[in-house]
Amino acid sequence: HGWPPKQPEEDRVQFEDALEALRNSGDVSTMLKKNSWEEKMVARCRSRLNIRPHSSRAVLFYSQNPDGTPDNNSMHGGCPVIHGEKWAANLWVWNAPRGGFPGSPKNQEVVDRNRAAGKSPDDGQKKATFTNTKTDERMRNAELFFQDTFWSKFGFQDTVLNVNTYEGHQWNVMAGDKTLKTFVIDKKPNQMYSI
Repeated sequence: HGWPPKQPEEDRVQFEDALEALRNSGDVSTMLKKNSWEEKMVARCRSRLNIRPHSSRAVLFYSQNPDGTPDNNSMHGGCPVIHGEKWAANLWVWNAPRGGFPGSPKNQEVVDRNRAAGKSPDDGQKKATFTNTKTDERMRNAELFFQDTFWSKFGFQDTVLNVNTYEGHQWNVMAGDKTLKTFVIDKKPNQMYSI
């Protein structure tokens, strides 16, 4: 692993130096055994593998390659707090519109590359359409959840929802903390669900 980009040379600490400084500091002598993986992790956090906290500093990384496959170079973790507090806030964002909605864009270059490689553009993906018919008063302020994760508002005033999903996925319609309806995706490529 390399140094964080643009880290001044005087701030670069070698692992062995960080380990020695950690042991001499007395910070963790009662917490960590000498030569334990935990001690080595703290020393690594104090050498190359860290982004030092600073007011208004943020870390941005992509966890997927442009074709949606996981980027194994994005593996990361948090260093332990020895003294004081650690505050963090995660923000997960999509840097382009997600597919599955009417008029959603397609990356034609990726589609062509996948076809040339013999990959199906869908890879088993199903399209599900969820409609609130506005006939059941219990559904007035409904919300759609993928399993137990909020997906979208789904009440009387909200639009039809189109999602890309896979066989066996469970979608729950909830109002407050009560599950009103559960849909499980089956083998059909296009599925319509109404409440």
